[in-house]
Amino acid sequence: MIKRIDIPDFGCFSDFEWSEYVCEGGVVVDFGRLNILYGRNYSGKTTLSRIMRSLEEHSLPGHFEGCRFVIETDEGRLDETSLASHNLDIRVYNRDFVADHLSFLTDEEGHITPFAVVGSENKAIEAKLDAIAAELGTRDEGTGKRHEYSLLREIAESKRKAADSADESLKAKLTGKATRPPDGIKHNPIYRDPNYNTPKIEADILTIRRASVPLMDAGSRAIKFSLLEETPLPDISTRLNFGPTLGKLHADAATLLARRIAPTQPLQDLLDDAVLQAWVKSGIPLHREKRKACAFCGRELPPDLWEKLDAHFNRESEELDAEIGLLMTRVESEKTAASAIDSLSRESFYAANHMRLAKLRGVLAAEVEQYISELERIRDALQAQRNDIFTAHEPVKLIDNSDAVLAAIDDANELIEANNTKTQSLAADQELARTDLRLSEIAQFVLDIGLEAEEVKVAQLSVEAADAERVAEASAVDIAALQSEAESLRVQLRDEKRGAERVNSYLSHFFGHDGLRLSAVEEEDGSAYKFEILRGKEPAHNLSEGECSLVAFCYFVAKLQDADSAGRDLIIYIDDPVSSLDTNHIYFMFSLIESELARPTRGADGTNTCRYEQLFVSTHNLDFLKYLKRLSRPSNVQGGVKHFLLEQRDGRSWLGPMPKHLRDYSTEFNYLFGQIYQCRDPENSKADYDCFYNFGNNLRKFLEAYLFYRYPFRDDQEAKDERLKRFFGGDLTSTALATLLTNDLSHLDEAFDRGMRPLEIPEISALANYVLDALYGHDADQFNALLESIGEPSRQPAA
Repeated sequence: MIKRIDIPDFGCFSDFEWSEYVCEGGVVVDFGRLNILYGRNYSGKTTLSRIMRSLEEHSLPGHFEGCRFVIETDEGRLDETSLASHNLDIRVYNRDFVADHLSFLTDEEGHITPFAVVGSENKAIEAKLDAIAAELGTRDEGTGKRHEYSLLREIAESKRKAADSADESLKAKLTGKATRPPDGIKHNPIYRDPNYNTPKIEADILTIRRASVPLMDAGSRAIKFSLLEETPLPDISTRLNFGPTLGKLHADAATLLARRIAPTQPLQDLLDDAVLQAWVKSGIPLHREKRKACAFCGRELPPDLWEKLDAHFNRESEELDAEIGLLMTRVESEKTAASAIDSLSRESFYAANHMRLAKLRGVLAAEVEQYISELERIRDALQAQRNDIFTAHEPVKLIDNSDAVLAAIDDANELIEANNTKTQSLAADQELARTDLRLSEIAQFVLDIGLEAEEVKVAQLSVEAADAERVAEASAVDIAALQSEAESLRVQLRDEKRGAERVNSYLSHFFGHDGLRLSAVEEEDGSAYKFEILRGKEPAHNLSEGECSLVAFCYFVAKLQDADSAGRDLIIYIDDPVSSLDTNHIYFMFSLIESELARPTRGADGTNTCRYEQLFVSTHNLDFLKYLKRLSRPSNVQGGVKHFLLEQRDGRSWLGPMPKHLRDYSTEFNYLFGQIYQCRDPENSKADYDCFYNFGNNLRKFLEAYLFYRYPFRDDQEAKDERLKRFFGGDLTSTALATLLTNDLSHLDEAFDRGMRPLEIPEISALANYVLDALYGHDADQFNALLESIGEPSRQPAA
């Protein structure tokens, strides 16, 4: 069945969205099994029927190229691009149908398309058709292959829905990780990819799987993040430079330590006490030519002291002392140079090199420390030699680590070069770090959601859905084969004469029109038939509009029994069939629709079955609408009956639920009474303000109808006032109030200020009760009948 229709652009419809317009109580209303549509002329009824006829013809009508619509059915959605491929069996009666099949009605040079209904002569063929029909069964009755197919289709759709739901759920997780703020890759400032989306995360997952990208540990991630925070550093222009002389200093020290100096006239006390000798030697420059007394004990220095000391400390010892002093200065200079080797600043290096720098500096510091230690050993040996210059000393046993120092320096310079080079590749390294971090994060995400298991689940559900769809499709193929066989059998039973007889039967039985009849005339070559309209025995010309309408609709109903339509589950759309018909014919038109289309067939088990898959009837005629409400109604289980209103505003047509007064009331008179009854209680204005706002119009129209029926008279103002006064039993106050309110509330041209102030609700309720009391007083039976028509309890006489 057809459920809804959106019409972006088709004829007088534009930007029509079903879910926006066709709502009642906040709930979207779908088409039912039986659908009654009312609309005035030019409201869009014919345009809507042309959309339906485009489904029947599998193509757009002429001059409607480029139009757009979307129809939602039980089987899915279709639009103007899928007209050629849909499988709906739909038959439409509208002016285009008449023009295509009955052009003779408007043009004497036109034709009437012949059709054949299934005959009854060949019982064997009919038996075969019955057997095929039984095998096919119906979905509503739950029999045959059609029922089996509907079950298989439901299973397939359920499995496909489950597969699609699982797939959408998985895609939603991927999309969320890719784009959902604030944690999605797209919104993470680290990755700098505002265009990151679902296809990109799917590509990254494929990369992770192909390259077996591992999860990144916290330390590695910290290094990557540190790299991303780096900014380009200036090149380190200096290099570590050191030429070790430890070996040379050691050799020179060994030479000096091996020399032995003998004093000219040794002072035994000094020779025996090296410390004393060093003390004396250091005191000579403090006393010579400066003091005549000992600075230590204060005694006067002996006159021959200087001669003895000069004889003890001769020139050779002075020279050796000087040489030792020079060598010690060289040792100290080497120490200073070695101490200054490590001039590497951590801030000058990228964070990625900090670990290597720290290790390298540790090695270099240890080697330099060892190097300085050896220098200090040489220095200490030289100092000891200097303190005891007349004694030969053993050379220092050297541990020369000069090569290790140089190797550490080379490593440092190599790191400087690498650090300088990194400046040039920083951008590329950072981009690689971002990629590594992103892939690692996605790898963790894949692990967290159990992606592989989810994909297996989706794949399994998809296979199950595909298998179920193949089974359903096989069932559909079987049904199509049976339908094709049935169609072939029907062709053998074609009988054009019976088609014409069926039309004539409708004309005669339902409309009592024996003057017109349709005749099937065999072509001269005997190969086919043509239809002619006869009046008596002569071809009929100059048919009235009413006669054209009768013939056309009887032809349409009869054609529903032709070989192309009989036995099918048809969607039938009838567009305003009562044009130019009088009241009697309108009723008989309703009778034809009821007896031939709407009235259900009763099965052997007592259940009712609709003759149609879905039925639409539209009209502009209120009398016909009244009759249509009496059509046999499908049960709610079968799809029920729905009422719709077509209207046009600002040049655009739209469809909506039929208002309550058109749908529920037999006449406008009942509706107007219900609106006045609603206004009797001021509290009702809180829930339904519209009935109070329209009170003036509603009361005026109700009183005009009621009083004219009760007091027929000439239509002049004096008579109007007189009948109103008679209605209120001569109560001039009520008469004046009714006149005032019906005039003020229904007209603004003479009381413009009335539209600028709010309604007087109590005043309206008071008048509503005056009117209701007067009605009850005039005719209590009629008043209670009116209450019953609007679903209200009868009023009991006052005790």
